[in-house]
Amino acid sequence: MKKILFTLLVTPLMLLASDLIVKTGELSVDDTITKIETIVTSKAKEGLGVFTIIDHKKGADKVKMALSDTKVIIFGNPKLGTKLMQKDPLVALDLPLKVLVYAEDNQTKIVYRDPIKWSEKFDLKACKMVDKMVKALNGITTAASKK
Repeated sequence: MKKILFTLLVTPLMLLASDLIVKTGELSVDDTITKIETIVTSKAKEGLGVFTIIDHKKGADKVKMALSDTKVIIFGNPKLGTKLMQKDPLVALDLPLKVLVYAEDNQTKIVYRDPIKWSEKFDLKACKMVDKMVKALNGITTAASKK
């Protein structure tokens, strides 16, 4: 009975977490976000740009609640994103791309959803643009995780 209960409770959590890619960064949250922003901005000629940065800690401070440094940077390539949305408009639920950077246990965590996993929900079979997103997200977050 315990094994069944464990399987019923833990398996869905493992599946949910499996679409997340988590990296540990060497910089602070602010420095990591700045580095991601710099990397993305440097690729403007390729169509990549930052849409916004959300500071969740700042929001928590406004309502006098405690929260470690937690920011989300939202960026993308409108040309690429539009092509994906033309294939399946529901892709707009996961675009533009988002990277969460937060502090936990004196470490900086960098997290994003695996485009391969979320794209499986949409009509994007054999779509090379998803592979480009995977490569871009991995490159950007890996570079931003280093001093």
